[in-house]
Amino acid sequence: MKKQPFRFWMTGCAAVLLASMGAQARDGRADERSAALRHSRYGLKETVLRLEASAQRHGLQVLAHVAAPQRVGDAGESLLIVFASAEGGTPVVMDRPGSAPQAPLALVVSARRPAGEADVSVPWADWAGLPEGVVRELTALPRLVDEALG
Repeated sequence: MKKQPFRFWMTGCAAVLLASMGAQARDGRADERSAALRHSRYGLKETVLRLEASAQRHGLQVLAHVAAPQRVGDAGESLLIVFASAEGGTPVVMDRPGSAPQAPLALVVSARRPAGEADVSVPWADWAGLPEGVVRELTALPRLVDEALG
């Protein structure tokens, strides 16, 4: 069942993106908003490079790439990659009043220690009421990740 956002907008505003990225990193790598946690046999930096290259092949550009805040118990560093939509900016949604904004075109890439590999959290993409182009991009995100890690 598609989830109807309480609030939706497109933005390139750094403050909004940082708020949403901080919430995504804090809230977990594979929570109720995540479709899947993908394992990468590559290290963190190589995984990020492969994801960015795959995104460009799919027509997405990187809007932001920042180190994620560390959570207690994290084994290694994490990076957040936010992709720009062809619609302009990146989609931001809130699922209920007072909730933190979420950037569904964002991936959390986490280093796995001591293996030297990484995990990629792919956000849940089944939102209702978004522009058709954004829906296509969100639907393609898991395939983009699989191609990058393959």
